[in-house]
Amino acid sequence: MSSNVIISIDRDICMGAGLCVVYASGAFSQDSEAKAIVLDPNTADIEEIQSAAEACPTGAISFSIEGA
Repeated sequence: MSSNVIISIDRDICMGAGLCVVYASGAFSQDSEAKAIVLDPNTADIEEIQSAAEACPTGAISFSIEGA
């Protein structure tokens, strides 16, 4: 069974620091408000996504793994 990464971003607390893009550029980008958006979680390793979530200064990023 394959696993599926589900990423959530709390846009109310995202401050647009962009560290998520630095750590996992395939999975994250920023919109016209400089807030984080999810592109494709499957383009990044789980370690990269975890690093991005941990680096977020406001804790706006959370993730879970389904089917693991």
